[in-house]
Amino acid sequence: MDTSAIIINSLIGVYYLLVIILFFRVLLDNKNPLKTQSYLLILVLLPIIGVLIYFFFGVNLRKQKMFSRKAIRDEKLISEWMEVYKKHLINDRQKILDLMKEMWRLPFLFWRNANSPLTENNNVQIYINGEEKFPALIQALKSARHHIHMEYYIIDTGRVWLQIEEILIEKVKSGVEVRIIYDSLGSSSFPDENIARMKDAGIKIFPYNPVIFTRLANRVNFRDHRKTVVIDGSAAFLGGINIADRYDNSLQNNLYWHDIHCRIDGTAVYVLQTLFWLNWSFVSGQSIHAERVYYPENLSKEGDVHCMILNSEPDSDNANIMEAFFEVINAAKQEVLIATPYFIPPESILTALKTTAKSGVKVILLLPKYSDTLFAQAASKTYIDEMLANDIEVHLYERGMIHAKVIVVDNILVSLGTANMDYRSFEYNAEVNAFMYNEKVATRVRNQFMEDLAYSEKLDRKTWRKRPLKQKLLGSVARIVAPLL
Repeated sequence: MDTSAIIINSLIGVYYLLVIILFFRVLLDNKNPLKTQSYLLILVLLPIIGVLIYFFFGVNLRKQKMFSRKAIRDEKLISEWMEVYKKHLINDRQKILDLMKEMWRLPFLFWRNANSPLTENNNVQIYINGEEKFPALIQALKSARHHIHMEYYIIDTGRVWLQIEEILIEKVKSGVEVRIIYDSLGSSSFPDENIARMKDAGIKIFPYNPVIFTRLANRVNFRDHRKTVVIDGSAAFLGGINIADRYDNSLQNNLYWHDIHCRIDGTAVYVLQTLFWLNWSFVSGQSIHAERVYYPENLSKEGDVHCMILNSEPDSDNANIMEAFFEVINAAKQEVLIATPYFIPPESILTALKTTAKSGVKVILLLPKYSDTLFAQAASKTYIDEMLANDIEVHLYERGMIHAKVIVVDNILVSLGTANMDYRSFEYNAEVNAFMYNEKVATRVRNQFMEDLAYSEKLDRKTWRKRPLKQKLLGSVARIVAPLL
């Protein structure tokens, strides 16, 4: 046997040994049976590629180390901040029961899972698309007097960002504190020269969980998917709209981008402020304390929106947002409206949707017909037949890309934020959603949802099942890997 044959056989032997080791690691590491099944299948069916997929998306070797110190700091910081704003919380059980009615379990679930309180006296404004959000955000940034805290998955340079950047630099020169967290993967195209320019001006800016090639396998999974701004501790912006020109349809982009965002004024901002500080401590390594200047006492009490802010973290013990979605779907008595760009739900959410629909509650699911992620779209489509078979209406948005992440229940409760209805949002990303209990806000979002249906195709199960075999096969492959995406 020549030398080349010996080398090849040795490499093959090493590869099979590696696969066997990974088999045992998958069986020991993954508590989720769907994930375990998916990883085992790709290791067998996709030689070499399957191993690479596991190292890029499945290896959690450093997760515990990466987030262990963060968990200790988080616990300490949360206890400090609770002392600052506990007097603003609704913690009377009977009041919660009377106020929330059928949704009464939500506040207790949120508090148990994430120390997230039910807040009152909030004002909420809804913005549709970037062409509504960006002017409102820019005006709010100009009004900042003490601090601006921004946290975004995607910041992409362009007309929108350059305008915001100029305002931030002007503000920091006038004495306003400006802090920015950006996700290093989502904002990978964010130019270094812009970052350097802001640092030179005095803006404090840090990336979340930087992706360095030698550590790529351990860090690509854990992303900061939030899109939030807190201004002077009294106003906050939250929703699905990142900072990039493509989100502003007035700039004549190739694809119409449909999304939703909101502004909150009131005590719910305290919670968003706290979530920012927790991540700021993580990315900067700086010691943070509960300074009251960041939690102003003179908040307006004229608002009538009861609001709960719920976060989800890569190091969370619970799938906070998934459990919240499960609860609000099951609590519905009349109607559940859901818009999401990526629909790859775990079994618990599928069961909740099907059971609710079969119980006589109207359930409508709005998904994009045109997606920016073809593989995720293919996986999403494999769930449609199951939805249609269980009396759930499914509509495909045809006007462009729908990126909104919204749930409206019984025209009284709205969930609006950054979390998609998929495994990545539920288990891997830092996410945040506002759950707003208010008929006026719910009606505003519901009306927009119904308007969106006018631009959508309502699917018929008989017709849907006749789609080309090629699409079905692609979807089946995508669904196998879906729990890993």
